[in-house]
Amino acid sequence: RRAPGRSRHTTARREADEPEILSGLVGGVTCGAPLAAVIRNTDARSGDYENLRDVPRPSHADFAAQAKFRGAQDIAGGGHFSGRLTAPLCFAGGLCLQLLAAEGVSVGAHIASIGTESDRPFSPLGEDAETLRRLTELDFPVLDAERGEAMQSVIDEARNAGDSVGGVIECIVMGLPAGIGNPMFDGLENRITAAVFAVPAVKGIEFGSGFDGARLRGTENNDA
Repeated sequence: RRAPGRSRHTTARREADEPEILSGLVGGVTCGAPLAAVIRNTDARSGDYENLRDVPRPSHADFAAQAKFRGAQDIAGGGHFSGRLTAPLCFAGGLCLQLLAAEGVSVGAHIASIGTESDRPFSPLGEDAETLRRLTELDFPVLDAERGEAMQSVIDEARNAGDSVGGVIECIVMGLPAGIGNPMFDGLENRITAAVFAVPAVKGIEFGSGFDGARLRGTENNDA
């Protein structure tokens, strides 16, 4: 689902996102050697980025890369600042989901909002396994199909105006045992945050009631 060119709501570039396993897998099972894979660009258009040497894109790392590497950076596709790097993250995540499932831990996500249109939120008490499974099969993963259509309309309106629009993703983890992580910089929220911000487009993160909790009194926000 990460691959571009799968729907009208993503970039027009087409990529198969087919991982080529180099080592670590024998007969479909990890063998103990380091697991390595490569995902090749099949629709690379390096020339499309040539003007970035002189005209950095807003809200991208082009200017920061120029200031840091003084012209030595790879501008094609944004180099190692490219959103393309979400592909190996998804590859690694696919492995982690299998490891977590063996421990009874499940992970799910949906599009919480696009612009001003929102999906219904996950229940704070959790969701059933079928709901999470269904989300993985949807091209536009939302809990409420009608609200999903409204969100897609927002995207279409922005595209027709030659513009774009942002969104929010909500993720839920169920079956996670208490006590995972360590104090200070190795807390679970700390480690998750570092991983999430590896995706260049991410600009904010919240846990639990998140920023809404700042507008509540403690008696309202405390989780018994």
